[in-house]
Amino acid sequence: MLTYDVAVVGVGTAGKRIIEKISHKISNGIFLSIDDTESKICGDKVKEIKLNVNFERTSKRIKLEAYKTSRSIAEEIVNVKNVVIVVGLGGVFGSSAAPIIAKSLRECGKKILGVAIMPFKFEKSRLFRAAVGLRKMKMACDGLIVIGNGEFLEKAPQTPLFKAYELENEWIGNLISKLFDRENVYGINSKETYRLASDGNIIVGVGVGEGTGMAEEAATEASSALRRQSNSDVKDALVYIVGWKEISVGDVSTIVTTFRGITCCEGEVKVGYYPNNDRSLTVYALASVTETKFDGWDPLQKILKERELDFDVYSDMSVDYDFSGIKCLD
Repeated sequence: MLTYDVAVVGVGTAGKRIIEKISHKISNGIFLSIDDTESKICGDKVKEIKLNVNFERTSKRIKLEAYKTSRSIAEEIVNVKNVVIVVGLGGVFGSSAAPIIAKSLRECGKKILGVAIMPFKFEKSRLFRAAVGLRKMKMACDGLIVIGNGEFLEKAPQTPLFKAYELENEWIGNLISKLFDRENVYGINSKETYRLASDGNIIVGVGVGEGTGMAEEAATEASSALRRQSNSDVKDALVYIVGWKEISVGDVSTIVTTFRGITCCEGEVKVGYYPNNDRSLTVYALASVTETKFDGWDPLQKILKERELDFDVYSDMSVDYDFSGIKCLD
């Protein structure tokens, strides 16, 4: 029987595009995309599952179909313990389907790490739905990593919109592949990522540096991105350094010192390193914070906290699937 390190499930349009990139970077994984369209993506490693919502593209219908499809998804990844669910929140499909799929897979014994991508601030009609979806994903997953689209406006406001999406998909794919890469990594493994993500609010910052001051430049960019997304100081962090194989101990020390100084991190900073031949560094920083700026997009968050008005999707559904028969590896 074949076993895999991880299953990566992309939900909705953004999830589908990111899954395509991830599938080329992780050698030992299962890749599924969940959508309600007939559009196909490149890459024979990805299995596409269509939810049959037909013309009734309402939140309730999407939730129902997501729940009905969850058993077949669980059967596809029966030999996998760790599952990553990638979703762009704000649209009707991803915000409705992803929490249901995450909750159902978690109930059959999977360990769920969510990656939620939040919309641009100018997408006014999507902000509240994205924040509600984020709250539901926090409830449904063992851990959740939150990524803000708005970072592209901060870094390069002249970037064409579709190019910005491509760049984002690329570095999210790189990040997830690094989290589960078993080769050429020093210092961090996927268990620590789940541990950190389970702590609450996790945000991501990415920075790139070149030349003689590349370590400080990359760390400054990543740390500044975290500050823009958070309303609080960093508690703990995982810092992934990807780049020049001859990076020095001093460069690593500079990255950690710069990161601590900008984010006011008082907790532990663990560092992982992936070498390559490029004479540049990319710093991926995963930071645990008390709250994010995205929490304010949902005024009900402070009232409901750990509750949800319509999360009990089972109460009004005519299907009744028993997930107890689906086993996964210990």
